[in-house]
Formats: sequence, C-alpha cells, structure tokens
Amino acid sequence: MGGDRGSDSADWTPLATAVAAAVAAAADQHPEATVAVAARRIGTDDGWARDAAPPLPAASTIKLAVLLAVARAIDTGRLTQTDLVPLTAGAKVPGSGVLTALHDGLPLTVGDLAYLMVAISDNTASNLLLDAVGTDAVAAVAADLGLGATALRRRFLGRAPGPGDPENVTSAADLAALLAAVAEDRAASPDGCAWVRDLLGRQQHRDRLARDLPPGVDFAGKSGSLPGLAHDAGLLTGPRGTVAVAVLTRGLPDPYAADAAIGAIGRAAAGAIA
Repeated sequence: MGGDRGSDSADWTPLATAVAAAVAAAADQHPEATVAVAARRIGTDDGWARDAAPPLPAASTIKLAVLLAVARAIDTGRLTQTDLVPLTAGAKVPGSGVLTALHDGLPLTVGDLAYLMVAISDNTASNLLLDAVGTDAVAAVAADLGLGATALRRRFLGRAPGPGDPENVTSAADLAALLAAVAEDRAASPDGCAWVRDLLGRQQHRDRLARDLPPGVDFAGKSGSLPGLAHDAGLLTGPRGTVAVAVLTRGLPDPYAADAAIGAIGRAAAGAIA
C-alpha cells in the first residue's frame, strides 16, 4: 500500500502515521484488508492519498452523488424542496432508515427525503429520490466532476448484492474530490452546495470520522456500511480551514475496530486545520 503527498502547505505526517497504524492493525488479523484514504485541503492544491484510486463497493457513500443530482435538479427547477412524493408500499426496502415502519401514502417532500437519505441513510428515501432524478442524472454528476471510479449500477437493496448482481462503486479519491467540489461551490449552484453542506452537517452517524475530532473541528459527511465494508467521507472544518477526507475499508474483521480506526484517521486529518 503506497502513500502520495501533495504540496507541502500542510503537514500530513499525523495522517500518514494514523493510516499506517490502521493498516498494520488490520494486517495482524486479515492481511488482505484494504484501508484507502484521500484528503484534500479546500482552496489549495494540497492533499494526501493512500490506495485512493482503485474502485471499491460504495455502500451508502454513493448517496452523495444522488444528493448532488437532486441539488442540480432543484437548481434547474425540475424539482423543488417542497415537491411532495407519496410513500408507497412497493417503494419500501429494508436496511437503514425508518420509512419502512411508516404508513403507506405518507406524503414526504423532496427536502424530507434528502434529509432522511443523508442523516440516517434511509434506503427507501434514497430510492424515491433516485426515481425522481433518474440514474442518468447521477451518472452526469460523476462525469462532470471527473469521478472516473464512481458508478451507480443498481437501486438500494437494504442488503449486500447477491452473486451476479451489479455493484455500486466509488473510490476514496473520488469521494474526496466530490466533497471538495461541494465545499468550493463547484458541484452545483452556490445555493445548492450550501444546501448539501447543511444536510451533511446534520448527519446522525458520527461514530467514524467524527468520533474523536479535536475541539473546534466540525464534521459534515456520509458513511456507508455493508458486511465487510466500513466507509466514511466528510468535510472537517476548523480554525485553519476545511479538509475533505474519505476513508474506505474492506476486510477489517471487527466493525467496532473499523470505526475506531477511521476515527483515528479523522482526528489525524483534522490536524491540518485544527
């Protein structure tokens, strides 16, 4: 596993050390485990990466691309945040979220669904939004932002795909680039990017990158989980700026240990802006 430092405007040594420790700990129990990391300091060319380019199963981190497709549809007037979408029995899928437990016919706004997709990773909300924007709009987000390893190939199932099922994929480098574009108002309109950042800031799953951040550093991001996969990607904002950081792991044997490893990486990345 190799590391690649960008410019020298920030000291990435703590990040490199934390990633190396996570990889070493994984290797003790599972030598083929993957810990892929990418970090970019917003407003600069400075960054650091390790094994960040190869695609991996995206789990729910692909919902970031869906969210941007929704933001762009709102920018163009195709959708509004107040458009109503009825909850139907056929739309309900298992896994993360709450909509499967709510009554059929419940009217939800696009804004409601976006919040549920991000804050608690509701799979039913995600599919309803995907129906509203279409898969081509999500592909356009990836193409426009140069996310060559990112592809939405199926709806959200609430389970790992079976043998032969298509897999949604992304990379740590792509997720960091997407978040950098959101932070820099390049991923959608400035208003659209501000809306996306606000939603990511209301994330309720904070047991990975956000679990051990130093005082004064805020988190806005999106995690993803499937059996054997533990991911997180977010914007860390502190007194000295903002860092986009993405961590994708596969094969870490203990999900709690994976959470802790990602948390250590998040704290180390925050050193660039704390």
